[in-house]
Amino acid sequence: MRYRIERDCRILYPTPVREHHCQVRLAPWEDGNQALTRLDLTVSPATLPVARYDGFGNLTHHFGVLSAHRALEFTLSAEVETRLSNPFDFEVLSPARERVWLTDSLHQAPRLWDFVYHQGCLTPKLPEKIAGRPTPEWQEGVAVLKQIQEALAWVHSVAEFDPLETQSASALPDLFSAARGTAADLSHLLIALLRGWALPARFVSGYQDAAWFEPDDEAPAGTAARPQALHNWVETLVPGAGWRGFDPAFGLLADDTYIRVAVGRDAHDVSPLRHTSKGAGDSPEVTETLRVTRLDGAPAP
Repeated sequence: MRYRIERDCRILYPTPVREHHCQVRLAPWEDGNQALTRLDLTVSPATLPVARYDGFGNLTHHFGVLSAHRALEFTLSAEVETRLSNPFDFEVLSPARERVWLTDSLHQAPRLWDFVYHQGCLTPKLPEKIAGRPTPEWQEGVAVLKQIQEALAWVHSVAEFDPLETQSASALPDLFSAARGTAADLSHLLIALLRGWALPARFVSGYQDAAWFEPDDEAPAGTAARPQALHNWVETLVPGAGWRGFDPAFGLLADDTYIRVAVGRDAHDVSPLRHTSKGAGDSPEVTETLRVTRLDGAPAP
């Protein structure tokens, strides 16, 4: 699939500020399953963005406006090609070989342990029961992929995805009582479970095909599409396949309609916008729009 991504952001302060510094993670990732073919980032007031890669391999841009201003605007335009049309297309290993494969991967790449051992308020150690349901345990002799798919179903039994909710939980236990949450909330729950099984799991932010924001078949006629926005899902290391994406919001494996932007241990590592400024201390109004357009004329997923 080929996509054009257009992301606009306007930061408006009630009074002028100065020495305004921004860091953004909005550019698509580039690897064997995804190629970034064009990228432009423009800022007003005019300044030169500086690109670098963070410790997780995410492409970040830094820019600053030193002079006094009330509004700062930036536009990111990119084109990307996604190639993972079939996430099930990989060599299937026996459960015994899977454990050897995972052990070897962790020995050869010690940085992966950060995606196994990291715990925090968003990805804590899970209790034995959540909402009266037993927390699934690792099953020896059962294929990793099968257990992760069962974990997706378990996440849905604990909490439903609410596409209209924009505020994610500040701590994962808040999700248990609410029984519904954002894609980020459900992703954190899945990550906490997979890490409890000693599987490397990382949090992903990214874009989706516009078709994912169309109303469901059950929606009344004339229902408008939801505004496009950043989505979140999980990637875990699957023996024989490498990193594979799992979307607990929809209960699916991520394919070429998913566009990875950034990965990290949890949502704190992949913040799309961080900024600081000097001024009166008033909070700004941040307005963002996103347009993801399919370029190759392929049918909707």
